[in-house]
Amino acid sequence: MILSDRDIQRALRKGLIRVSPTPDTLQFNSSSLDLRLNGEFKKFNPELLEKESVEVCIDYSKIANFSDLASYFVDLRKETDGSVIIKRKSFILAQTLEKITLPLSSKIAARVEGRSSAARLGLVVHLTAPTIHAGFSGKITLEIMNHGPCDIRLDPKKDRICQLVFEQIATKPSKANLSQFHGQRTVLGRKTRKIN
Repeated sequence: MILSDRDIQRALRKGLIRVSPTPDTLQFNSSSLDLRLNGEFKKFNPELLEKESVEVCIDYSKIANFSDLASYFVDLRKETDGSVIIKRKSFILAQTLEKITLPLSSKIAARVEGRSSAARLGLVVHLTAPTIHAGFSGKITLEIMNHGPCDIRLDPKKDRICQLVFEQIATKPSKANLSQFHGQRTVLGRKTRKIN
């Protein structure tokens, strides 16, 4: 069952869903909650990828922890007003401003989805990774791809870039899916403390 705006607000009041900072009225839709961007943006390091006669190939089967790939990424340059420009046909990693906590006992999971206004510009906010499992706590990393014909400017802490659709699950899961991204503080999945 998908939660309505009233269900989401009730779950927030009861602590069944926790969102920090607290969402404002404009972030609620009839059956979802809009999220904004924080100020961290990463892109693949062009100097590494564009070296003459060097072919970069990442062996997916040997990635023990995504943060091991930090050397492949650099910060995306910000404009003087703090905004960022996503070049056409480019890929970046970004993160939500909001930290989401879905306590296991709440029996609530979520899916991160794009917004139609962004999609009509050719902006995809997640690539095959929409599921926010019951028991998750952290900021959500977005895999953003600009498929459109124009560069797109994004304003952190202001633009509502994606939405969460919350779903009630039938029974409490036997355990939390505590992946390497649980409790993440950066787009590369790094944590500031160890998760037990």
